[in-house]
Amino acid sequence: MGERTGVTVAQETSLLRQRNFRTYFAGQAVAMMGTAVVPVAMGLVAVVTLHANGLAASIVSASSMLPALLLTLPIGAVVDRVDKRRIMMWADVGQGVAILAVPLLWWSGALSIPTLCVTGFVSTGFGIVSQVAHLSLTPHLVTNAQLIDANAKLSLADSAATTTGPMIAGFLVGRLGAPVTLGLGVLASFYSAFTLTRISSREQRPDGPVERATLRKDIAEGLRFVGRNVVLRVLMIVNSVDNFFIFWIQAVLVVYLVGALHWSPAAYGLVMGIAGLGGILGSLLVKRLHSALGTGKLLVAAVFFGGPCEAVVLLLSPGLAGQVLTCAAQCLAIFSTVCYNVTSRTLRQHESPDGLRSRITAAHRWVGSGLRPLGAVMGGVSTSVFGLYAGIAIGCVGLAIAPAVAWFSPLRHTDLTEAGKS
Repeated sequence: MGERTGVTVAQETSLLRQRNFRTYFAGQAVAMMGTAVVPVAMGLVAVVTLHANGLAASIVSASSMLPALLLTLPIGAVVDRVDKRRIMMWADVGQGVAILAVPLLWWSGALSIPTLCVTGFVSTGFGIVSQVAHLSLTPHLVTNAQLIDANAKLSLADSAATTTGPMIAGFLVGRLGAPVTLGLGVLASFYSAFTLTRISSREQRPDGPVERATLRKDIAEGLRFVGRNVVLRVLMIVNSVDNFFIFWIQAVLVVYLVGALHWSPAAYGLVMGIAGLGGILGSLLVKRLHSALGTGKLLVAAVFFGGPCEAVVLLLSPGLAGQVLTCAAQCLAIFSTVCYNVTSRTLRQHESPDGLRSRITAAHRWVGSGLRPLGAVMGGVSTSVFGLYAGIAIGCVGLAIAPAVAWFSPLRHTDLTEAGKS
């Protein structure tokens, strides 16, 4: 899309001084921390509390991944029909109740692998409802001028939760046990639901009766809109290709670092934990980078760095120097990913009409969720056929596709920094 569109960079007044957004941000920050803690605690419940073997543990993990593939598109269609703040609130309550079932079942002696799978499936399903509604609700809480600032602040909370959540989960499980830790995680969902009762949004419901369309028709309408809109279409292609090859590499990276380069598990965890700080830094700087570079240039630059950063592992040798280099490369990769995600999310929110925004968000999430496990499987297959080093190298070459698509598309010329105000 060659012409400039209508979003400006966030106003100088901090959004956190506005009570409405500050309340929403607080609820989402706590919810994101819970989202980072709960999966770790859930896995430890299976392994430590229920003594699950590898197959049982993988089934528990798969049960939490299935809702993303089965429910995301229908959820997007449903969320577009309803009040997003309200459905988000009830989804948080439902997620909290589903998670709370685990410590209650454990306390009563009725917890088992099947019941853990069911609670994982249900809680993840409610979580997807909340996440889709969250991405669609944000534009109704702030002006277009403040949207990239809002997304940057929410991304900062997400990056902080992703970095510290697993460590907090490990500490709590060691002190309190996995079931009790899950019980504490429930509080995050309930707190998020409470904060949603304390905010107001500018969302407007359609006037007059709403057409009684089927879910299939609603889903198809959202997909067709993405297909017709060149910006949304390119964003979906870039996101999908990038996700596919990143998970191709990440699925076998730990085997390469720990197995081939003889890293200790502690060293691997420390390097990846420190690298997560790149996400926090990206959230803090993305607004300034967006002002300096513009939307299209920032998107292309951010997605370009993925391949070279991941390819650094191919240059490593065992020892401390390789660990430091990997930490720096992964930190830059995560920094770039956060910059891309915040900018692309803002652009997608702007390009999506109110009545279709949830379906478009769900379509992007569905494609990304579907290609991630496929990329991981292909990464494993490639290393089995060509060897570990060659398999990672193929994935790194594949990461060059996404920036090439972005560069040769109208996305490169899109700029949201110099346009009219909301």
